[in-house]
Amino acid sequence: MVELRSDNILTFRPDISRFNKYNIQILKELLEVFIEITSGVPRPYLCDNRYITGIVNKEEQAFMNEHFSEFAIRAAMITKSPVVNVIVNSYNTVFKPKVMLKLFGSEDKAVDWLLRN
Repeated sequence: MVELRSDNILTFRPDISRFNKYNIQILKELLEVFIEITSGVPRPYLCDNRYITGIVNKEEQAFMNEHFSEFAIRAAMITKSPVVNVIVNSYNTVFKPKVMLKLFGSEDKAVDWLLRN
């Protein structure tokens, strides 16, 4: 589910019964939807990855880094996975992202950070 909240935060909550990992095709489809929903105006972005089990490869990381700024001014990811933590830290180190990406264990903390920065 993708929505633009009343506080202007773009959110992505995958349907865990149908989605558990990213790939280039999914990232391209999400990019189109995100740009359409935001009318091309980058917003704070929140993704709930608590139930995502797949590992993002370097090609997918490069795609995200190249296109994140088209819909996001900063990004908060909700996760409880130590593996995702390692991947995001690797992403931040390797790609020096154009859009700051920060991890959170709860939605409340993620939203608070997105609204404050």
